[in-house]
Amino acid sequence: MQRALLVVVFGLLAGCAARGPLKTYEGPERPLAELAVVSVPEEIQVMAVDGREPPPNLLRSGTQLALLPGEHVFSLRYVQLFQLSGDDHDVIRSRQAALRFNAAAGSEYRLEIPRQANHDQALQFAKDPQFRLVDVRGGNAVESAPIKSYAEASLIDTIQKAFDAQGEPQRPVTNLDLLKDVWGRTSPEERNAFRSWLDQQGK
Repeated sequence: MQRALLVVVFGLLAGCAARGPLKTYEGPERPLAELAVVSVPEEIQVMAVDGREPPPNLLRSGTQLALLPGEHVFSLRYVQLFQLSGDDHDVIRSRQAALRFNAAAGSEYRLEIPRQANHDQALQFAKDPQFRLVDVRGGNAVESAPIKSYAEASLIDTIQKAFDAQGEPQRPVTNLDLLKDVWGRTSPEERNAFRSWLDQQGK
């Protein structure tokens, strides 16, 4: 009976292992040669992929994600458990941060963070987490841009496309551009509330 149970358990584990990277794209399955694979260590949680919340199994850390080639934005969070004493522990969770990058078909990447040697370092790191993407085969950091949120990335895209459509030369989108765009989208009530808040900042 025990042997039969072990066979079933090992069979299930083998089946899970055979599934490979978790699919993050819509449509039919594609061969790995047409995809990019990103490995996620235990200390990093992927909270969203391209602005979409993943299914619960994607929130697991220590897994691999399969992406279509092209530009992507990951919403990430640093999470680590520290054993403070025999019965006392603390789970450090950072605020969410986003990383924007271009993935190439057939490539393998790995998300990384600086190693946090102790609880105090982890607390400090969680205030402003820094993530980077590394090409597994080349060992080099992949060009990526940290952003505050996926919403910010979408806003930058909208403004950049507007510049391109007007025939203006491409240039980096500044904070002033973002402020102007947001101001143009607000209602009169929101503008008055913002003016009141702004007045308070100078006092």
